[in-house]
Formats: sequence, C-alpha cells, structure tokens
Amino acid sequence: MPVVAAALVVVGACGGGGAGQAGSRTLVLGYAEDLQTLDPVVSTDQNANDLMYPLLYTPLVTYDTAYRVRPWLARSWTLSDSDVVFELRSDVRWQDGKPVTAEDVKFTFDLAKDPATASPLAAAYLTDVDSAEVLGPHRIRFRFSEPHAEPLQDFAWPPVPKHLLEGIDPAHLADAPFGRRPVGSGPYRVVRWEAGQEILLEAVDSFPAALGGPAAIGRVSYRILPEATTRLQELLRGDLQVDGPLEPQEAPRLEGSKRARLADFPWRQFTYIGWNTRDSLFRDPSVRRALTMAIDRNALLQATLYGHGRPAVGPIPPWHPYAPHLQPLPYDPDSARALLARAGWRDTDGDGILDRHGVPFRFRLLASQANATFPDLVQMIQAQLGKVGIEVDPELLEWQTVLSRHRARNFEAVLTNWVLDNFRVDPRPLFSTRAANTPGSANRSSYSNPVADSLMEVGTRTSDPERARRTWAVFEEILRRDQPFTFLFWNDELAGVSRDLEGVHMDARGELFTLPDWRWTGQASR
Repeated sequence: MPVVAAALVVVGACGGGGAGQAGSRTLVLGYAEDLQTLDPVVSTDQNANDLMYPLLYTPLVTYDTAYRVRPWLARSWTLSDSDVVFELRSDVRWQDGKPVTAEDVKFTFDLAKDPATASPLAAAYLTDVDSAEVLGPHRIRFRFSEPHAEPLQDFAWPPVPKHLLEGIDPAHLADAPFGRRPVGSGPYRVVRWEAGQEILLEAVDSFPAALGGPAAIGRVSYRILPEATTRLQELLRGDLQVDGPLEPQEAPRLEGSKRARLADFPWRQFTYIGWNTRDSLFRDPSVRRALTMAIDRNALLQATLYGHGRPAVGPIPPWHPYAPHLQPLPYDPDSARALLARAGWRDTDGDGILDRHGVPFRFRLLASQANATFPDLVQMIQAQLGKVGIEVDPELLEWQTVLSRHRARNFEAVLTNWVLDNFRVDPRPLFSTRAANTPGSANRSSYSNPVADSLMEVGTRTSDPERARRTWAVFEEILRRDQPFTFLFWNDELAGVSRDLEGVHMDARGELFTLPDWRWTGQASR
C-alpha cells in the first residue's frame, strides 16, 4: 500500500536581491582550499557540497536533527515499493526569476544518470532509481529498479536549471561556466567568486517563508586561507567567524578564549586499515583479528585526534538509528600472539619477527603523507605491531599515488579514510562479493563472505526498520569476526566558531547545514 507522506567572477541574477533586513555585517568563513565547482551534478568536494546543500540549492528532501527524511522542495510524496510520486512546491524560483519545475528535476536526474557525465551524485543516490517521468509542472514520478530500504534517501539532492544547462555536452559539464557562475534556488546566491581568494554569498529576500524565509545573516564570505595558523589567528582576532575544519592539535588554543569556542560534532568519516585479503599474509580472518587486537585504537585516537572521535566497530556510524552498538575487539596483545601462534606464526629463529614456513611476517603499510595525522598513526601502528613480532614498513606517498594503487589493489595494507555520501546504510560497495570481483570497485580489500552478502541484500531491501536493525547487527558481528578492515575510529569534525554568533548547530549533516538560521548575538531569530 502506498505511503503518503582564476579570474574574478561576478554573478548577476534577477529576482535574488540582497537581504537588506538581515543586516550589513558579513559573516566570514575560513577554509584552506578554493572550490572547483558549485555544480552539484559534478562536484566531488565535501566543502563544496556543504556550501551547496542547502545554501545555494533546494534538495527534494532534507534531514532533521535525528537524520530523518523531511520534505523540502518536495512538499509531499506517495511512496510504494515500485515508485515514488513527488508533489513539488510551486513557490521556489531560480535566482534568475524562473520557477523550479518538475522538468528541472527530471533534467537533473537524466543528466546525472548519463554515463558521459560521470556524476558522483548518481553513484551516491541513484543506483536503485531507474527512470523519471514528469506528470505535471510540479509533479514527478521516479521508478525503482527493485524494492529497497530507505528509498526516500535516494532524493537528498537538488535539481539544476534545465534552461541554463540543457545545451551543454554532458561530457564537458564539469568545465562549463555554470560551475563558477551558478544560478541556484536556495536561501543564498553567489555574488562574486575571486579564484583563490573569496566566494561572496548574499541572502535571497524572496526565499519562501515555508522553507524558513530569508536567511538571518545577509552576506557570507567564503575566504581561502591556506595556512591553518592564519585562520586560527584571524578567528581569535575576530576577523573570522568560522574556522573549519579545525585540526585537532589546534583545538586546545580555543580553551578559555573570549572570542571563539570549539564546535565538536560527529562526522560521516571513519579511519581504518584495509587488509588485502588476497595476500597470503591476510587471507586468514583469525590473523586479521590478531592484527586488530594488537593495535591500541584508543591510544591512536587520543594521540592523533586528541580524543575527538569514537571507537569504530564497522561501517555504520554510532549515531545512526541502525547502529548495533557492538563493542570493538579489545586491545589484547597476549591474545593476538596466541591467535597468531595458532595460525602458525612463531619466531623460530629468535630474530624478534614471527615467521611461518621460513617467511617473516613483514608487510608494507601504504598511507598518504598529505594527511596531517597519518604519519603519526603509521609510526604508532608500526611500534605496536612490532611488540607482537610483526614488522611494518611504512610507505608514505602522495595522495594521488596512494589512491591509484589502492584502486588497483596494488597494496598489502593501507591506512585511509572512508566518507559516507548520505545516511542510507549500504555497505555493499565496500564488502560485497560482487564488488570484490569488479575491477575499480570500492571493495579494494577483496573481501568476500556469502553470509555477509545475504545480510547486505536483506538489509538494503527491507522496508521494516526493526528487521533492518537486526540484520545490520548480525552483519557487523560478522565483520567484527572477519576483520577485512581494522576499524580504528569515527572522526569527529571540529570547527572554531565566533562567540559573536548564536543559533549555530553543527552535526553530521554538514558544518554549514543550519547557516540560514545563524544570527549575530542579539539579532532577532529568523
């Protein structure tokens, strides 16, 4: 039964208008790098996505503070196992004055699904959505390839304007001027983009009242400040209102500050060691369990993130409604040694390194030298595994080299991160046998377990939340036993926030997700 429910770019747009009533003071955000594009169809940059969703565009659906789907551009929907029909709002307009319609939504869907576009949006949201059909100016139907869990999560993306983009070759969309001169439909519009310096936003006076109305703060400057020390100094001086993401080692400098405070919130990223399960060293699950138990993950968390994170058990975030809340394998070097001995790894020649059939337990640990915490993490992991007789040779390389080798499965072990695209639980790209047998897939550890495959299929197909919870609990227990990854921790995101601001709430939806509701201290609420 259906359920109802480089150069200076100056952007001119009609119908947007400045937010005169929102005050003249400019909110300044400090970030390390410039953005590449503000086109949501082709963006691969988390910072850009934070700015676009929902500041510049209006996604079909949004999330509340409990990460539940709520209406946004879609004011209502009728949902069945085979399709969903959205009724769109009629009062949302592009910032050139034209209305946002179902034609824009279908155009965006078709553009993202076109292989020539190579859209990350399609990979993140549209794998289970087959087609779109316009039923009216503000009515659209999407058909699913098959029934699946949490189908509304497939639509947390915004349309782009058909009338501005329909003549562009999808293969060249990433290079189109629109990415630097976007015309959105959200509460802010881009006024100016000075490459490598600043992106200036202005609130839209005509943004619909039902979606919150005009933002409380009228102008926002996204400043590019590569040096972390410069950003922090400007924050503490009062010239910057948000410094983010903040490096963990910088957080203590905000203690006792009268200018700024620390915002510490859960994020969608976990750090892990991936074991190449096709390598003879890591083929045995009991050996992988031993490796995990020989690593003091809490010590790593404290030493590199200063405690700003949470121990990880598996790929479901601890704050997610489906999180099974299992305990991680304990740090237990003695049990690790016993597991290794049972697997045939003993120090037979007295050199301090375990060996089996004359082969020493020695491997290379691949990691990016660009990550601020990875060199220290690698050093600590090397020392801890050395205590149980395993020799680690660090390979700290450029990020693109690490990524290329990881994708090609040309590694023994790798230290890296994984960031969830959305809040839907779907670990198949990382752990399914199908992905293991697909070159270029995200299952770069080549993990394969038919029981895990079955559980992932049930978990991603059931519409019963209780059954989903039970299924994912069993799945994570299997991962806990098999340890294709040594899950280290879920990273918290940190930001420095000026005390001149009120109403600032940051969470896993994004650092800037609630920015339209922020206000200056003493300013009336939106």
